[in-house]
Amino acid sequence: MKPDRPGGHSPLTVWEKRIIGAFIERYPASAAASLDGGASGAAASAAPPAGPGGVPAEAAPPLKTPRPQRLRPDRIFPGLDRSSPDERESFLEAAEALEGRGLLSLIWARHRKGETLSALVCRNPELLHELAGKPSPKITAEKVRQTARLFAVTAEVYHKDTGGAVDKAGAPEAALFSFIAEHFTPQDAAGGIDVITLTELVRLTNFLFDRDTTEGIQREGFPPKNSRPENLPPGKARGITTRALSAALYGDSKRLETLLSLFDPLFSRARRRGIAIPDFSFLDRSYPETFIAGKIVFEWKEDIPAGGTPLVNAAGGIVGLPLETILKLRRLRPLAGEGRGLMRVLMIENKETFFALSQSLPSYACFLYAGGHPNRAVRALALLLAESGFAFSHAGDLDPDGILILQELAEITGKEVSPLLMDAATFDRYLECGRTLEPSMLKRTALIGEKTRSIPGMAELIRRIEETGMGVEQEIIDYREAVSYRQ
Repeated sequence: MKPDRPGGHSPLTVWEKRIIGAFIERYPASAAASLDGGASGAAASAAPPAGPGGVPAEAAPPLKTPRPQRLRPDRIFPGLDRSSPDERESFLEAAEALEGRGLLSLIWARHRKGETLSALVCRNPELLHELAGKPSPKITAEKVRQTARLFAVTAEVYHKDTGGAVDKAGAPEAALFSFIAEHFTPQDAAGGIDVITLTELVRLTNFLFDRDTTEGIQREGFPPKNSRPENLPPGKARGITTRALSAALYGDSKRLETLLSLFDPLFSRARRRGIAIPDFSFLDRSYPETFIAGKIVFEWKEDIPAGGTPLVNAAGGIVGLPLETILKLRRLRPLAGEGRGLMRVLMIENKETFFALSQSLPSYACFLYAGGHPNRAVRALALLLAESGFAFSHAGDLDPDGILILQELAEITGKEVSPLLMDAATFDRYLECGRTLEPSMLKRTALIGEKTRSIPGMAELIRRIEETGMGVEQEIIDYREAVSYRQ
């Protein structure tokens, strides 16, 4: 029989390919791929990478043997039990053939071999990927860790000047690659990260920190071409769009977005361990923004070259603020003679309600559009308002998510947030126009903390939501009388 796979394996049948494909598809999320703590085998016995100052880092903890990947045929192939006898027989023959290749162990229902399979267990992930014609995540992970170790050591050298001082601006580079060298897993490799992908990340950090940490390993053929684009001054990231930077670095306008998406789970793990990740926020293409209204004054930070002239919203109109602008502000205050002593912000969840109310509520100094769960612009502006001395009220949906948004805003500002018409009486008044909540939404009441539940009237509102299984959307609530006399 003519082999069609590396290693001289005979051709796979249709059902063998389907079984292998099912394991490959689910492998990245399996325990077999989630091994964390460094290389194995020869790599594990090698000396640990050097830490800051050339001192060897603490060795990684001993590796645990991962639980083998296990799949139930009735779940991965629904309807198989209702298929023709010939089809079921083909499936069983394929499973037994893969067992014969040393790939699987078969768990038979009621221990009666040859009738019904209750589970398929993968005993050899390396063979699994070989039969699928894919690189081994385990071997790829070891190569990535070894390469990251080289990058970390080289970066450490570049982060010291002739006097031996550490260049703090580039320190995250060495810390990040040291983390990858110790904690990169087969799961990360199965998610799409390999040595070439890692060097693409290096090219980005080189650009940000104006360095060439790939020097010394170029003999390995790692750094792809154009690692320092002539048309981009090194480190001058601002003033260029993400797509343009991606095209200049990689010759692909979308590669940078894909790259950061691939590394995001690894970055999240690093942050949880206290590793400082280089600031890639300027590459965010979501451009978070929000709206604020009211007769208020925007004061710039001292280092902003705007002549120190504040922006005055004398008309109290709606102003759109992107995150970039919010980060340049140092304080907000009411316009002299307008709302002095009030110093209260009404945060509003729904945009329609915000536009309807923001020009007609005399009881508040200003009005902030929260836009559901707050984005980074809302978070930054809410925190700035809190630091400027404002107090807060919030109007939102009368459902679990609406209450959780109020809770989130209180956590952001570090202050008590008073709910406006978020109570059982309002809920019952509008219940006839309410909507039925999905079970998944109702379960979210479990996320509401005790501090939020202790707000006067909130526990009763939660009880009514749970009793009725209903929610009331903010945009059907008439706020006019409630806010006109609020002092």
